[in-house]
Amino acid sequence: MKKNEQNKLIRSYAEALFDAAEKSGKAETVFSEAESFYAALTEKPEIAGYLSSPVWNDSSKKEALEKIAEERGFSAVMRSLLAVMAENGRVGLLIKVLSEFKQVYYLKKHISQVSVKTAVELTESQKNNLAAAMEKYTGNKVVVKYQIMPELLGGLLVECGSELIDDSVKGKLDRLELLMKGTI
Repeated sequence: MKKNEQNKLIRSYAEALFDAAEKSGKAETVFSEAESFYAALTEKPEIAGYLSSPVWNDSSKKEALEKIAEERGFSAVMRSLLAVMAENGRVGLLIKVLSEFKQVYYLKKHISQVSVKTAVELTESQKNNLAAAMEKYTGNKVVVKYQIMPELLGGLLVECGSELIDDSVKGKLDRLELLMKGTI
């Protein structure tokens, strides 16, 4: 299957999962299930390898997914996705579908993902103020992921979508160095 066709298929499964979750009134539950299942699959590559391996037949993969769904107490919506993917021989795409579902969910729920890198840990008050400022800036609710990077020396680096705001001391020093060398 060509990459473009595969991406369309992944998107179709992700959008179908979102639509089914919305119709059932369980969008948040399904989102939580998808996130935790994605984390489990990426933390244990042997499970993902088994699911994507052509050596194992689809019925054994379906049984394994049914067992996982039972153990994790998945909703009917998530169980349905797993069953359909197994029946269609698409279990190997599951990790990508779960990842794409997160993107679809955020897009349709008007949620922006923001990455904030700082030299030191921010206080809760600073985090709340920053989240509020980013919500105002984006016009969406935001999910903020924080990361400490001492090499920034101070300030912060904010990524939202394709935008990058570099207000770090390191960034300012780098720009000053370029300016002094005459390359700007």
